[in-house]
Amino acid sequence: MYFQKFLLIVSFLLLSFNAHSNDKIAFINIEYLFENSIPGKIVKENLQKIKSEKLELIKIKEKKLIEQENEIKKTQNIISKDELDRKIKIFKENVTLYNDEKDDILNNFENKKNSELKIFFDKINPILQDYMDEESINILFEKKNIFIGRSNNDITEKILEIINNKSE
Repeated sequence: MYFQKFLLIVSFLLLSFNAHSNDKIAFINIEYLFENSIPGKIVKENLQKIKSEKLELIKIKEKKLIEQENEIKKTQNIISKDELDRKIKIFKENVTLYNDEKDDILNNFENKKNSELKIFFDKINPILQDYMDEESINILFEKKNIFIGRSNNDITEKILEIINNKSE
């Protein structure tokens, strides 16, 4: 009985409050913009090219290490213990150098990627701001953080068209 009265009061209060807001809200799919806009595609292609080059460099160095390791395995029963220890020591140093270079390459790529993404967002932020001003939008959310929303609040395609028109 107490619970029913509580629900009745809560329902009454919810219905009596004006739930409408003067704030216009929209949402946008930034990932879609990046994947499908002309500037986003250019950034993506450049990053893919750089990534492929860096991965190829890593593979070449890794192949040399594998060859060096196989050479040690082939000769381990033929050479003296001192010579084997020396070759193993050199191999371990080369592995350490390889790991350091690989980490540097990956870190440099990650920094380049972040830099390119920042440039992309620096290009589209003024476009978003202008659109928000023109359409009197007060709040813009990232689509992936929206549980459910009306499709007419999704401005992704409109912004994509504006970005592509300004990029031509």
